[in-house]
Amino acid sequence: MKLLDETLNSKSTDQYYETRSRYFQLTLFLGALISNIMFGFSLSPITKEISAIYGVSQTWLQLLSVSFTLFSAIMIIPGNILSEKYGIQYNIKLGCLLTFIGSLMALLVNYSFWWLYFGELVSLVGFPFRLISASKFTANWFYPKNRIIVMVIIALLFNSSTGISIKIPLFIFGDYDVEQDSLNDYSQGKTNVFQLMAFLAGIMFITTVPTLFFFKAKPKHPPSYSASEQCVRENYSNAAKMLYRNQDYLKLALAFSLILGPVLLLTVQMEYVVKPFGYNLEQISNVILVGVIAGLLGDIVVGSAVKKLGKYKLVLQICNASTSFFYGFLILSLVFKLHWLFYICYFFVCLCSSILALTFEFSCEISFPVSETSTIAFLGLIGNGLNFIQAIPEILILKIDSESSSIITLIIMFGIGFVGNFISYSINEKLKRQQVDDLHDKMQNQESYDTD
Repeated sequence: MKLLDETLNSKSTDQYYETRSRYFQLTLFLGALISNIMFGFSLSPITKEISAIYGVSQTWLQLLSVSFTLFSAIMIIPGNILSEKYGIQYNIKLGCLLTFIGSLMALLVNYSFWWLYFGELVSLVGFPFRLISASKFTANWFYPKNRIIVMVIIALLFNSSTGISIKIPLFIFGDYDVEQDSLNDYSQGKTNVFQLMAFLAGIMFITTVPTLFFFKAKPKHPPSYSASEQCVRENYSNAAKMLYRNQDYLKLALAFSLILGPVLLLTVQMEYVVKPFGYNLEQISNVILVGVIAGLLGDIVVGSAVKKLGKYKLVLQICNASTSFFYGFLILSLVFKLHWLFYICYFFVCLCSSILALTFEFSCEISFPVSETSTIAFLGLIGNGLNFIQAIPEILILKIDSESSSIITLIIMFGIGFVGNFISYSINEKLKRQQVDDLHDKMQNQESYDTD
């Protein structure tokens, strides 16, 4: 912290304030983020139907549904280097460009299914470029006191767009009967898939093209000392060493991935988990809708709790313990085939696991003076890497397609989340970034008082 102390001791004439264009830039950023999510998750609820229509192995489609974790782990480091050297605007615009290109490729699905498959992969390559920029964008444009609220807004859009992306194909397919359509060479199914891809391509155009032209990484005047050029940050080449030596950061990264990972993987593999228990596409759609509503409410509740209490660790512990509690009852609801209880438990699992905004901001606080982009990048590297490793055995187990295979998969998920609970209790809450901003504000106020 020596360099940081030297910077704080220097006198500054900077005035920190939020610029009027911040909400326009936030809108562009949200468009960039949700575009990738909506396109990347669009096949997860209809993988069995796609498999039959195009004669593709379900394993390939399941891997595609969880491959965002693999591509995030692979591309996060290049994305972090690009952001640290040239600014987050290049991350955002490259991610948007890849998603838009991928959506155009998918329009050729009825010429060859692999146009859709590789279009999805191209889009997924750009996913981590945008997500790792969230905290940096928030710090660049908003006051410290408003960061958690803006991150809640980002998390709200993240959760809602994930749910909407899963709901859209279910809406387009409706009561589609793949077995009956097989008599007509799957002509209706192919039409439905093309309509889905055309609809998504239109959304991709609306959400990505404006960002390509108008997005800016930061305003001329920073909103805080920690967002200014005067605040010395560690070079990205040293960031990895500092983060991997930071035991609290590592514990937070593990707790985050072990709690949120099982919930996310359950959502994207919902069709394979609940179909052995007699759920049809409409019922699966309703389950996902319940999760979306719960996630939106959870983001608001968790964000408000953090802002009011100022205690990241306490809120995180409550969320983690509650998630595991309801996850256990969710398993029991399937064992005893109590569908009404499954809906309720899934609602509370999604509500209590709404820790994205909390974890992003908490990690930036305890890892300061490492930059926000590097902090989120390595958080994603750890989390997505673990989630992909977790997903492989689950895919193989769910391939058995039986009630027992679904229960075994859920028990594995529950056990992983349970471990995350214990890890979160040993984190030390040291809000370094907030302390530096508060200290610098006091110094400036004192200088103003002395001048008067």
